[in-house]
Amino acid sequence: MSQAYYRNSVRGFLSDSNNFIKGNLDSGSTQHARIWTIQFDSWERSIEILKTHLASICSKNDCAYNWTVLLEYEIPRLLTRIDVVIIADDLIFVIEFKFDRKVFEPADKRQVEDYALDLKDFHLQSRNKIIIPILLAPLAQTIPFIDFKDDSNLVQPTIKANDKNLSELILSSYQLHHKHANKNIIAIDWENSAYSPTPTIIQAAQALFAGQKVEAITKKGAENLSLTTEYVLGIIDQAKHENKKVVCFVTGVPGAGKTLVGLNIIHRDEFVEKNKSSTAYFSGNGPLIAVLREALARDEFEREDILYKNKQQSQKPSKTISHQKIESKIQNIHKFIKDNIRSDKIPFERITIFDEAQRCWDADNFYNKAVQSRVQEKNPIRKSEAEIIFEVMDRHKDWAVIIALVGNGQEINTGEAGIGEWGRILKEKYNHWQVHISPELLLGKSSNSINALFNEKPDIVDIQTNNSLHLSVSQRSFKANNLNEWVNALIDNEPVKAKELYSTIRENYPIFITRDLLQAKEWLTKLKHGNKRIGLVASSGGLRLKPYGINTREEINVPYWFLNDEDDVRSSFYLEIVATEYKIQGLEIDWAGLCWDGDLRRDGEKWAYKSFTGTKWGNVNQSQDQQFLLNKYRVLLTRAREGMIIWVPEGDTDDITRSPKIYDPIFEYLIECGIKEL
Repeated sequence: MSQAYYRNSVRGFLSDSNNFIKGNLDSGSTQHARIWTIQFDSWERSIEILKTHLASICSKNDCAYNWTVLLEYEIPRLLTRIDVVIIADDLIFVIEFKFDRKVFEPADKRQVEDYALDLKDFHLQSRNKIIIPILLAPLAQTIPFIDFKDDSNLVQPTIKANDKNLSELILSSYQLHHKHANKNIIAIDWENSAYSPTPTIIQAAQALFAGQKVEAITKKGAENLSLTTEYVLGIIDQAKHENKKVVCFVTGVPGAGKTLVGLNIIHRDEFVEKNKSSTAYFSGNGPLIAVLREALARDEFEREDILYKNKQQSQKPSKTISHQKIESKIQNIHKFIKDNIRSDKIPFERITIFDEAQRCWDADNFYNKAVQSRVQEKNPIRKSEAEIIFEVMDRHKDWAVIIALVGNGQEINTGEAGIGEWGRILKEKYNHWQVHISPELLLGKSSNSINALFNEKPDIVDIQTNNSLHLSVSQRSFKANNLNEWVNALIDNEPVKAKELYSTIRENYPIFITRDLLQAKEWLTKLKHGNKRIGLVASSGGLRLKPYGINTREEINVPYWFLNDEDDVRSSFYLEIVATEYKIQGLEIDWAGLCWDGDLRRDGEKWAYKSFTGTKWGNVNQSQDQQFLLNKYRVLLTRAREGMIIWVPEGDTDDITRSPKIYDPIFEYLIECGIKEL
C-alpha cells in the first residue's frame, strides 16, 4: 500500500514546522487523482488543532510521544485518503476532518466508519486490531464521551469530537481499549502493510476512470485479473499486426471480475493510442449501464469540482458534461446494433467488449423487439444479436477484435440466446475468425454451471485455449471463497454437499434464515455501518410476496436504489423497494435479504417450477424456462459481498396461493443445506 504523504512520531510531528508538514502534503498530492480530502488551505488549521491536542495528551501520558501520526493515508479501493491515522501502541485511531460542519452529519460518520472497516477487512497489519473512528468537526457542539466498548467488533463506535475535546476523547478511548499485554503495532510495518482490497464494481469503475491501475485497487485475485488482461491485450496486439479477426471469450464465476477486466482494457490508453484504434464497452444489461453511468458521472463531477475549488482548473464543472463524457465510453449494446444494422458502414470501433454476452437476444426475440418498438419500419430482421455483432465487426477489411465476457449459468430470461448461439454463428458463418477461449467454456462443466460454446469442437474454426481466460476467484464474496460452490450445490439439488460447503464459509460469511420479515429487516439494519449497503432482493416471479409489502412488479429507479444514501426512501437502505434479478444482475450489495416465494419450491426431493398467473400458480413445463428459474435464484443468492439472510414466509392457511404447504418444504430444504435459523 502507498505510504502516507507525511509520517512521523508524535514527538517529531510536534517539533516539525507547519510549513515543512504542508510541503510534504503538497508534494504527495501530485500523485493522487483526488488531490486530498482536506483543501490545502485548511491544513494549516488542521495541523494546529492536531499539535495542540497531541501536546495535551503527551502532558498526561509520556508514552504518547512515541505514537505515530500519518497524514493523508491512501485507501485505493475507495479512491481517497484518510485525513489522519494515529498509531497509539496497540490501537489505531482514524480521524476525518470536516471543517465546514456545525453539526455531525450522518454521511460524514459513514465516511470515517468506511475507512475503519476498510482497514479491518483488507489491511493485513490492521487485522485483529482495535480501530477507533473519530469524526472531527471543530465547529460542532460538544458531545460527551460515552464509556462504551463494543467487544463484538474490532471497529468501535464512532467518536464525535470538536476542537475543544479531541484530546480528552482520544485519551478516554485509549484508556478504555488499550491493553498492556497486547503487542504494540510497529508503525513502519503498518504503513507499508500488504493491502488486499476487493472493490465493488462501482468502486472499481470509479478508480479506473480516475486513472488508477487495477493492481492498485484489487489484490485478491489480482494476479488472475492481470493475467487475463495481459493475455487479451496480447491477442489485440497480435490481431493488429497480423491483420486477423479474433473473438475472445472470458468466463468466470459470479463476482470474479469479468466486468472489471473489460473496463480495465478500455482504459489502457497507451495500448489504444499505440494502435490508433477505438475501444468501446457495451452491455445489454440496462441496470448495470445505468448504475455505472450515474456513479461515474457523479464521481467525475466531484473530482472536477475539487480541481475547480482548488483553482487547478478555470472551467466550472457541469453535471451535464460529466454525464456526456461517461455515456460516450459505456454504451448499450442494443443501441450499437440499432445504429449499425441498417447500414453497410464500417464501425469506428476496432475493439468491442460485450459484457454478459450470454444474454444477447436470439433471432426471434430480436425480431419481436424490433416490431414492438417500431425501430425498423420495414422488413424487421430475424437475426440474433450475436450474428449481427459479427456481421458489423466483420466489415473491417483488415483486423478487428470482439471480447465477449460470459457469465454462464446466469441466463434468466426467455429470448436470451445463451453462449451456444455465439458458437453456432462462428461455425456456420464466421469460421474465418480465430477463437480464444478457456477450456471451461470450450468443453463445458455442468458442475460449475458452465455451458459449452460448441456442442462438439469444429474442425473448421481455429480455436486457441488458455486457462487465463477463466476467472475462478470471486472478488465479490471476499469473505467466502466457496460461496459460488455452495450456491451451485443448493440449486443443483445436492443438500449434503451444500451443507459440507457451508461449514467452510459460515464463520466469515454469515447466512441465516427466518420466517419473520421484520426480523430479517432488523438483522440487516444492524449491519448498516459506514457505507455498507443493505437491501432486499427477490425473484421477479415472486408475486405472492405482495401481501407482505414486497411488490416485485414495482418499477424502481436503479441508480437511486444502488447509489443514494439512507436518507432517500428510494434507496436500498430503506428496505421498502425490492430489486429483482433483472435489476441486480451484474451488480452487488454488501448485505442482502433474499425474499423466497413459491415460484421455486420443493416437490419431495426435487424442485418444482411455478408461475403465478391471474389467481393461481401454474406449472412451468419447458426445460429452458425451468433452467431460467433456477438461474434467477442463482443470481439472487450470489449478490451479497459479506452475508445474507433468507426470508421464507410462513404462509396463510386461508389463502391457497400462500399455503404453508408451499413454504414449509422450502424452509426445511434450506435448513438441510446448512443454513441456520436466526
